Amino acid sequence: MRRAAIITLVVSVQALRFGGPPGGRRPRADDGNHRRRRGAAVLGMAALGAPTAANAKKKSNKVTLSDKLRNVPAFFVANSRGSPYLINKEQEGAQECVIFLEPRDAEALLSEMTQASPQLSDARVFCVGLDKALGMLKRKPQPSGNVARNGKELVLRYRLQPSAKQLQNARGRLGKLFDTKTLPCFICPELAVGGKTPVFMALEDLTEAWATQGTGRPPNVDVHNLLDLVVASELPDAMGDFDDLLFYPQPGAVKYVRSNRKRGNMNSRLHASIN
Repeated sequence: MRRAAIITLVVSVQALRFGGPPGGRRPRADDGNHRRRRGAAVLGMAALGAPTAANAKKKSNKVTLSDKLRNVPAFFVANSRGSPYLINKEQEGAQECVIFLEPRDAEALLSEMTQASPQLSDARVFCVGLDKALGMLKRKPQPSGNVARNGKELVLRYRLQPSAKQLQNARGRLGKLFDTKTLPCFICPELAVGGKTPVFMALEDLTEAWATQGTGRPPNVDVHNLLDLVVASELPDAMGDFDDLLFYPQPGAVKYVRSNRKRGNMNSRLHASIN
């Protein structure tokens, strides 16, 4: 889809700043000792007095499903302060911040933006934890501060763009139940890591983890919409139904963050941190 040919890319005039992005290590599905290697980093949030994951856990002594998504990277195009660049959808009366699960999709949008508007010299890929990205999606549309050519004020909204490959994997099993408004994830009920149930954001990771079990047969795969799981986990009667879930990011996402985090304002200009 050639967005640059049909839309105008603009900078939001609002101070849409998001604290520094949390990231995390991607643990291997089977490391021999069945230990989950976890890492999290928060840039800028401590200075703002925002609670870190460790502090939140001390207060509640309970890790929520949202907490577990903290180390799953999500990406959007922003300026050097973390304010997102918005896509004009004037016919819909809106400006849109698109959040990607696949970093290459964010890079593609960044390339289109800089080609269409070379003056956007500070545009870069910005990384946040999926927990924060889902929080952004929950926000109701609000005035963006920008006006369309017809004089009407445009509203700001957020849109999640799942990985096309994983969407295809999900549709291959459940057909039209999955569309671009869903976020597929994959579970094998027979697979456990350290007594917990791994939830894979990529079917290929599940298949690789299952292969280490040496069963000689294909895995049984359940496909879920992660957005539905998040909603269900927040219901009063959820109890501890989601406590044993262990999330694994898409295979290339954490690798991308690690390989680009030290480049700063150079080639990839990724803003993120991972321990």
